Amino acid sequence: MFTRILLVALLTLAGSPLTAQPQQTRDRAKPFYQQGWDFMKVEAWEDAAKAFQSAIDKDPEFEDAYYGLGLADMRMRKFAEALTAYSKCRDLYQAGAGRRFSNRQEAQRYRQDRLTEIDEVIRQFSQTASSPQALQRLRQLQEQRRQLQEYFQRAGTMSIDQGVPAFVYLALGSAHFRMEHFAEAEREYKAAVAADAKSGEALNNLAVVYLQTGRYKEADDSVKAAEKTGYKVNPQLKQDIKAKLG
Repeated sequence: MFTRILLVALLTLAGSPLTAQPQQTRDRAKPFYQQGWDFMKVEAWEDAAKAFQSAIDKDPEFEDAYYGLGLADMRMRKFAEALTAYSKCRDLYQAGAGRRFSNRQEAQRYRQDRLTEIDEVIRQFSQTASSPQALQRLRQLQEQRRQLQEYFQRAGTMSIDQGVPAFVYLALGSAHFRMEHFAEAEREYKAAVAADAKSGEALNNLAVVYLQTGRYKEADDSVKAAEKTGYKVNPQLKQDIKAKLG
């Protein structure tokens, strides 16, 4: 009897660190992740990429660190590398779909930690954003937060049943587009719209793909759909599509 009790106690003690380990791993990676965004804010792309990679080295399952790495690579025009990082980000989100938490508090902490991470990045950008590029990135971050919050709201109380947030598909589409993989870019932008019908940027980017591939009516329809979400479409894009429609 004593042996059985001792065995149960040892198993319980052995299991406790394993339960805490993922959060401890993420906590060790977070300073590097935040540093990456500090470098992004001042457009130090190479330093940002190194910081995001350090976060990944600490926590190989840090999905948003891969997203940050992909964005830094995009800024350095390393499109193939960005595609690899974004793909890993997508794969981690997909692997997390169906995640079950041991209790409601664990689920709530996971969601809140993710939102707090992006809130901190938004706060940093809000303090100093003045250039058009920084202001654009701030708007993208705010949109990313909205999508992430809705992603969590659609999930169950004790699980993550959804797949990939729209902003990840949007990033994948942009990497493919810059590599002139138009069919793949279209696929990812459509996936972004399927994940979030209010993703005006994805609809706008779809219009660009349609324009590039000679489907001018589809481009016009996509622009109108983007504007219905409140997205501000570049007037030159609308003019280019109108000229092709005749």
